Amino acid sequence: MTRNLTPITLVLGPLMLFAGYASWPITNQVGSEAVSLLSADASLPLAALGVLGMCLVFSSLHLLSMDMKQGADGMSRQLLNMADLFIFGTFGLFLIGFSAQAAVIVITNDTTAIFESQAARDAAAEIGFTAAYSIWMLTPVVWGLSMICLGMAHVGLKMPENMTESAFGLLMPVGFAHTMILFIGDLEQEIFNILFPVTMLLYMALGGLMLAEKIDTPGPN
Repeated sequence: MTRNLTPITLVLGPLMLFAGYASWPITNQVGSEAVSLLSADASLPLAALGVLGMCLVFSSLHLLSMDMKQGADGMSRQLLNMADLFIFGTFGLFLIGFSAQAAVIVITNDTTAIFESQAARDAAAEIGFTAAYSIWMLTPVVWGLSMICLGMAHVGLKMPENMTESAFGLLMPVGFAHTMILFIGDLEQEIFNILFPVTMLLYMALGGLMLAEKIDTPGPN
């Protein structure tokens, strides 16, 4: 099998992850309100779709980094090693965050789980959601750093000769925007709701351009 999986996962992963994200019932709700929404409107199949999409997204970023390493040395290779570290870190944060929210769905809907009272069940669910929310707060920063490193490494490997080839360079400003989310304050969720689909569209555009052979797949050439 000689086909490169990188562009395929760059297209499919973001599509699935965005579908799960757009259908998820909560945005910036916290505490008991968020738990109530998850209990009433979220579902484990929807969470599974999001997790599968997330796995493909971060697998595609790692595959992209591995492709770039075939032709990299010096600073570019070091940047790609740093990108891998941030990619794995972001994947771990996403996975733990998703798991914590899935635990809320299970706790609130699984009647076989025995609690002393309904208040104890609700408290356990709220603790689980609070843990997930705390993890989500860190995720955009680490994710952004991975994109900055990938974009810088690609520019170091090959200076873009036209607008199409400069698409990889867009990873840097998008990544920088992710790292700034924590400093925005009250508009954090609103900005992320814009930035997340932009990021998914960028990944799909890169994958689509690679599949259409409009830009070269990063590698030894």
